[in-house]
Amino acid sequence: MIAKAFSILVLVLSAFATKGVAADTLVVIFDRQNLVHGDSIEIEIYTEPYKADRVAQTLHLWIDNVKTGKRWKYRYPFIKGRYKIALKISDSIPNGTYAFNFLLQNRFLAVKGKLLNAKDEDDEINYIATTKNKAPIIDGVKLGSDSSFKIDDLFYTDSVYFGFSPVQKSKENRLKISIETPLDSVFVPEAVTTELVTVGAAETQNIPADTAKVGYVFSMADKKDKQLLREVVVKTKQKGQRERYEKENVSGLFASDNARTIDFHDNDELRNYPDIYSYLTANIAGLVTVNDEASGRTLLYWRNEKVNIFVDEFADPDFSPLSISVQDIELVKIYSPGSRLGLDGFGGSVAIYTRRSANRPGNRISNYSFYVKGYTAKNAEWK
Repeated sequence: MIAKAFSILVLVLSAFATKGVAADTLVVIFDRQNLVHGDSIEIEIYTEPYKADRVAQTLHLWIDNVKTGKRWKYRYPFIKGRYKIALKISDSIPNGTYAFNFLLQNRFLAVKGKLLNAKDEDDEINYIATTKNKAPIIDGVKLGSDSSFKIDDLFYTDSVYFGFSPVQKSKENRLKISIETPLDSVFVPEAVTTELVTVGAAETQNIPADTAKVGYVFSMADKKDKQLLREVVVKTKQKGQRERYEKENVSGLFASDNARTIDFHDNDELRNYPDIYSYLTANIAGLVTVNDEASGRTLLYWRNEKVNIFVDEFADPDFSPLSISVQDIELVKIYSPGSRLGLDGFGGSVAIYTRRSANRPGNRISNYSFYVKGYTAKNAEWK
């Protein structure tokens, strides 16, 4: 198993002696429970009594609109039975009464997986873990006798991209991996408590707090659409080809507003170039190609730093511009040095999307690469 400390990405936890105590009770303290837009609500949560054997748990916050049933979900690292959060109230939150439901789960963030097509020589696999504004973590994980593995005690906010590859490098990644993150599965909470808050000035409230307290009952199951009150009907134009393609294929860290996107669906300009590197260096200032004499490969550089190349959101450090026909490229996203997807921090990144059908149930990207949702930032916005 992993023995390295991952500096922000991985939180290494020490073992504590077990002690038999009564069941947890969640105690929640709000700095205020009557809010207006723009307020930041501060909430302190702790368990009573504290269980010394449960040093690391996960605290879920599910906010329900009492009238419509709409639900917002957040989750936080719960260390040594205590945590303090702040939520800023966005102007997009309708006035009304809201139930803040706190659920304590006796698990910390981890990735459990299994290599489905393991061979005799597969006793370990490599992985790359990439989060925004941090250099990627590259490491290996041992496989158990049943070809399963576990990357335990992870700590990060937003999303992390995990890409797995064989220890023995090959031109094609043959791995077929199944993963699960227990925090995203159905669970039985260790403790649950609910508090009601109001958003909006008193004269704008449509539901008296006393009525809400009587009528609201928390359920872990999301309410069905037919049970919701449709207060607003939004009419939109039919989505264009590019918008539909991006919604189906661009996800997680790659969906950055700072990226420059070049769409080749109805654009034949790329076909005038022998390869994608020739097009990029001719049209994007600062990008140049460098011939690596040691490997014989053509590399892409930006500000004297090597550019990270992704193909269908999978990191390809050995990418060759001749490996993909220009006719097979649908979309290219370019992240300049220092932008949100600054993986190595300096050289920027290029994400190439091919004309393939999207096949991503859940956060699955392929047979060997996945996005895993992390924790909510301590100071976040409710919107």
